[in-house]
Amino acid sequence: MRLVSKEKPLSAGQEKLAMRLAGRILSMQRKIADYLNERTAKISAKTWLIVLMGFCGITGTYLIYLLAQVFKN
Repeated sequence: MRLVSKEKPLSAGQEKLAMRLAGRILSMQRKIADYLNERTAKISAKTWLIVLMGFCGITGTYLIYLLAQVFKN
């Protein structure tokens, strides 16, 4: 039994539209990445490490809380 049907090839118009859409998505991603890089260029490695440790600590605490709630009930 086949769960996934065979993909039909795209027509020339569909292929052109897909390429244009992919190009726009990549362009937007590049603009956002450049903007974020400019905003965070002045942040030191030590600050990034502190932010990462804080994020991991908060996330870990929340996960422990969720596990405690599961076993509490």
